[in-house]
Amino acid sequence: MEVVRSHSVGPVLFGHNARVWDCCIFDTLIITAGEDCTCRVWGLDGNQIKMIKEHGGRGIWRCLYDPNSLLLVTAGFDSAIKAHQLHASLSQGSDTHAEEVKEFTDRTEIVTVRIPSSSQHIGLMDSKSEYVRCLHFMHEDTLYVATNNGYLYHAKLSDNGDVKWTKLLQVSGKAPIVCMDLLSRSSSDLPSNIEDWVAVGDGKGCMTIVSVVGDICTPKVGFSLTWSAGLERQLLGTYWCKSLGYRFIFTADPRGTLKLWKLCDPLQSVSHSRMKSYMSLVAEFASCFGIRIMCLDVSFEEEVLVCGDLRGNLVLFPLLKDLLLDIPVASEVKLSPSNYFKGAHGISSVCSISIARFSSRQIEIHSTGGDGCICYLEYDRDRQNLEFIGLKQVKELSSVQSVSNANSHDDLASGLYAIGFASANFIIWNVITETKVFQVPCGGWRRPHSYYLGDVPELKSCFAFVKDEIIYIHRCWVRDSENKIYPQNLHLQFHGREMHSLCFISGDSQFYSNEKQGLFSRSSFIATGCEDGTVRLTRYDPVVESWSASKLLGEHVGGSAVRSICCVSKIHTIAADLTGMPNGINIQNVALDDRENPFLLISVGAKQVLTSWKRKNRMRDIKEEALADGLDNRTGYGFKPSSGIISSMSFQWLSTDMPIKYCSTHEMRENNEDEVGAAENVSGINSDAPSESPFPENRKMESKSCLRVKYENDWRYLAVTAFLVKVAYSRLTVCFVVVACSDATLALRALVLPYRLWFDVALLVPLSSPVLALQHVIIPVCLPSEDNIQSGNVYLIISGSTDGSITFWDLTESIETFTLRMSALQVEKSIDFQKRPRTGRGSQGGRWWRTLSSSVSKKKPGDGSVTAKTIEGTSENMLNNDACVTSSKLTDSERSAIACSSLGSEVNAYDSSSKICTIWPLHVLNNIHESGVNCLHVSDIKNSRHSDFGFLYYVLSGGDDQALHCLGFDLALLPLSKYSENKNPDIIHDITESVTVKSITHCCHNQKYRIRFLYHDKIASAHSSAVKGIWTDGSWVFSVGLDQRIRCWHLQEHGKLNEHAHLIVSVPEPEALDARCCGRNYYQIAVAGRGMQMVEFSASCGVDCGD
Repeated sequence: MEVVRSHSVGPVLFGHNARVWDCCIFDTLIITAGEDCTCRVWGLDGNQIKMIKEHGGRGIWRCLYDPNSLLLVTAGFDSAIKAHQLHASLSQGSDTHAEEVKEFTDRTEIVTVRIPSSSQHIGLMDSKSEYVRCLHFMHEDTLYVATNNGYLYHAKLSDNGDVKWTKLLQVSGKAPIVCMDLLSRSSSDLPSNIEDWVAVGDGKGCMTIVSVVGDICTPKVGFSLTWSAGLERQLLGTYWCKSLGYRFIFTADPRGTLKLWKLCDPLQSVSHSRMKSYMSLVAEFASCFGIRIMCLDVSFEEEVLVCGDLRGNLVLFPLLKDLLLDIPVASEVKLSPSNYFKGAHGISSVCSISIARFSSRQIEIHSTGGDGCICYLEYDRDRQNLEFIGLKQVKELSSVQSVSNANSHDDLASGLYAIGFASANFIIWNVITETKVFQVPCGGWRRPHSYYLGDVPELKSCFAFVKDEIIYIHRCWVRDSENKIYPQNLHLQFHGREMHSLCFISGDSQFYSNEKQGLFSRSSFIATGCEDGTVRLTRYDPVVESWSASKLLGEHVGGSAVRSICCVSKIHTIAADLTGMPNGINIQNVALDDRENPFLLISVGAKQVLTSWKRKNRMRDIKEEALADGLDNRTGYGFKPSSGIISSMSFQWLSTDMPIKYCSTHEMRENNEDEVGAAENVSGINSDAPSESPFPENRKMESKSCLRVKYENDWRYLAVTAFLVKVAYSRLTVCFVVVACSDATLALRALVLPYRLWFDVALLVPLSSPVLALQHVIIPVCLPSEDNIQSGNVYLIISGSTDGSITFWDLTESIETFTLRMSALQVEKSIDFQKRPRTGRGSQGGRWWRTLSSSVSKKKPGDGSVTAKTIEGTSENMLNNDACVTSSKLTDSERSAIACSSLGSEVNAYDSSSKICTIWPLHVLNNIHESGVNCLHVSDIKNSRHSDFGFLYYVLSGGDDQALHCLGFDLALLPLSKYSENKNPDIIHDITESVTVKSITHCCHNQKYRIRFLYHDKIASAHSSAVKGIWTDGSWVFSVGLDQRIRCWHLQEHGKLNEHAHLIVSVPEPEALDARCCGRNYYQIAVAGRGMQMVEFSASCGVDCGD
């Protein structure tokens, strides 16, 4: 018998652009989640009903749906868990309800209205037609409208969608109204009574201010005044300022001139003959750029006026209290800018400005612009210094009109909201939770529009725009305070992709009080860098064993991946030569500046992007930090971990360095040939220079590696280490950064603070393979005497390469020479130091950046003068001297540094060739690992009885061969007389070997020191897979591998490693490890990869794991 089985094939759901990871099937709905970061709701007929796109990263992994509560929960690769409330109409899943679903799913009411006179003109518009020029929300149900015929209307919106119009006035001459601004003085205690001040400017240059009072349903004009504020067609903007009140108003013209007007006794009745004396011109502000002012804000206490213009510039004016409080005089005061920042938003318009925070000396300025960015600047009134401290690029918006802080204390709603446009859509975006709050298709920002946000924008927001003589009002205003806000963020977003590096941020004593230091000693801050190009700061709270919400510090240019990060805080001092210091140096002032030692975070990654961040030393506002921390600050134990102290740690953007992009391949080819020829000439002529390679067979490879880094833009930095150096009694601090690139180059860079100038100092050659790990060790060198007097420092770099070798480099001479010469120059008198990071949207800071003439160059024998040579265009500027490694380069197009004649006359006294110098290895340990050295860490052991010199150092390394290596060495000065007979006293390599000790003697700056390699221990199979991270403090060693094991080793005598414990971590593919000591034999260990995990280790009780 033949059995025939029949089956039916259901509909095929088309819509996802990538793989589908999860699916839920119910009676009336099908819900899918995919790798395209969307969750889609389908009807059983196969039609898509709703699409939710709130996640970032590589997709949404899981989705759950409850038909009873209509609650949809999604979890994604970005580590975020989000809850969405679906509308009941969706469960019907039929086409007949599509329009109903579209209109009511987001609880938005749509109202369309026309101005009263528009009904008189039916059909096409003509010259007599009246249309809307300006509109402005005052409240969610109140709208002011101005037209081209000079009418000002008040519109009251009712709950049922009806609109009541009230004509307030018509400006004289029926001139078209071109600008309008509002200021409300209504009391929240009496919401039915209003007192609104409306200012309008017309095409004939006249200003009119109106006081609207009375009941909200029956408003009336309480006071009105008109005066001439400018020439015809020259009045383009009018602005109230809340801090000044309704008696002061600004007007702007197209040439960057701003006028401040004062209204006198507005509540007294006045005759038309006295109208002119009613409004007085207090001051006139002329922008140095001559471009129209678009927005402004005033700080009355700090006496400063901040303006933004049409081309992205910020201008600061002094606004003295005497000007605002004194009786007006006949002649106005004309004021010039006290400071400015060119191109804060590139060439895009500045849309809004707000003075966000006050302190004893500084104010923080927030600005938004048409480049889709939120910029943060800091102004020091005492120093008259305007500094760019950060930038937030809102990728979802092409133009950010303003930002708003929510007043709600609801954990899931609190945050910073960016209001703006993306193409033809108006969007309200929650910056903290990375969610879309409100979206309206409106045709773009060029149409007249207005918006109004309530205390919870997810539930209370309005937007109105004009199209074809019709005003469209989209209003989402949920009055029931018990309603939940959706989408909710059950777990805030972390990194969206793999983390390659992390480091503990050490606390500062200034953030702690003595009685609380023990309580907070286990609270940790961890900085992480990720493949998604972001750098984040996350706090670990040991009380609840949980992570706090991750704070986004910033993003690399163009979203380039972050490969390695490091932090640096300790400053190493070089003895000062007071005779070479610039004139006018006040030692007392320098001592005051030394109190603010910089704490820097350095991150590097793809496209050779190098970014530095500086920790803010001042206390942060508790309320703002509470918004960022969200749910995590509520521990449930009655303990508030931050109280404005712990959670106050934050970083600001300091500087970004990128390679130069050449405009043509022809220019690149010419420069390449010139540099190759120059490198060959240096090798042939300066054969006795200490920078020449002791390995002749590698010279050709050296010249190629020197050039390759300049012109290729597809390389990436793989590792970084940094340290701070300064000369005593100098205001300059130099952050030396050593970066390893994937093209097998190793470079020493210098960031000169506080002026944010980048220089190329030297190249470390030769390298036959790329460097994967970098560490530095700075060894205090003491004279061989009983007093152990410190004579200086030795700066060593230790690198691990893909061929398994570990190399030691001596940078002492390069660092001391560069630092001393930079401190002798008065750089601050010659350079414009304004800088901002690039955004990748064509916003390069508002100018074509120009390179600086090299401020230090070749030192002639027996002469201490400084010379320089200018290289025009985009080629590099380098510093050179016979003592090696002082070549320099100012950075590319993201920073502005303009060389002035005063600096040129000082540094161009001598001619010199600008060829980059090289540093050769102090010692190479080959075949330490069978393959790549993935990680390194160095620790010192003070007062060790095994070292004759008092300092013993251990170098721990892990590689792809699953092995761990431990190398011990020490260093000490030697008497100079022993090598006085040497013909070339600048370079001495005296290597002696025995069974257990290898000794290397080296001379630098006429100081000879000896390094002894004492111990070497190897554990061949420390892990069952490649070792990716290692850390040691000289007592304990912690390592992690791709086998997801953390192994804890005790470092015993002679560098022997003894395994003490191990633990399986839940982080897939671990990439990095860092640790910190919280007490005697008590450690916190952080592991990062596809996630991050904290482990607490105690030698007395084993291990304790925290999520």
